[in-house]
Amino acid sequence: MKYSIIDTHCHLDIIQEQGQSIAESLEKSQSVGVKKILQIGIDMESSLRAKEIAHTDFSSNMKDGIAPSINYSIGCHPTETHEFPKAEEIMSLIEENLQDPKLSAIGEIGIDLYHTADSKKYQIETLEKFLDLAERTKLPVVIHSRDGFEETYEVLKRWKTRAFGVIHCFTYDYNAGKKFVDLGYYVSFSGVLAFKNATDIHDAAKKLPMDAVLIETDAPFLAPPPHRGKRNDSSNMPFILERMFSLREESNESIEKSLYENSEKFLNRKAYYDVRS
Repeated sequence: MKYSIIDTHCHLDIIQEQGQSIAESLEKSQSVGVKKILQIGIDMESSLRAKEIAHTDFSSNMKDGIAPSINYSIGCHPTETHEFPKAEEIMSLIEENLQDPKLSAIGEIGIDLYHTADSKKYQIETLEKFLDLAERTKLPVVIHSRDGFEETYEVLKRWKTRAFGVIHCFTYDYNAGKKFVDLGYYVSFSGVLAFKNATDIHDAAKKLPMDAVLIETDAPFLAPPPHRGKRNDSSNMPFILERMFSLREESNESIEKSLYENSEKFLNRKAYYDVRS
């Protein structure tokens, strides 16, 4: 079955580095109903590349002449600590592109205490700089938070009502998710949602308010079953969507429609609670 889906977090540049062209990724994704993709920046180089990808017309490479549209973000990933001295340059790049309708968000940014716990203070300071920018520019943020719920929550709480965005690749439990939603954040579920043993994540996906939920691949990482352990791309979005169907009480049609509309709002720089048309 072909759905209407938006992948709200993808790294087409890294997929390309791993051997699959962007055109092939888009062709595969378009064939299953992926309409739009958010290409993520993690440092200066990848952010510039993200903009380039978003502004490239891939339609001539598609069999039916229609490629998924691509938006992009500009960010400074918390594990890319070598990029932190360039934070001011990255922030300037964001401000230079504010009028670009394809620029959807700041990120990914955040706190990662799994890979780089020794730089926690540095990570928090850098995150705070970008949240200040988000407040000034009214752009949403894409938050990476791994093994650092308390630290992430405490920082974001200080910007409540001043900044908003999405907790991408959510890996905490329902209570954590509800706290983020109460701060005004979308919660986005990746292929991990389809892992059998991800019971806390299943519970969160089941209970969080539908208007604050997004889905993503985080490709090329975290491919859902039956492709777990292989290179991921946006063509695997249906496996994530169908796992959401199995967890929620709403009709499949309603879930698909809500996720699409939520994703559209986010790509258009709007919070889930923004009722403007």
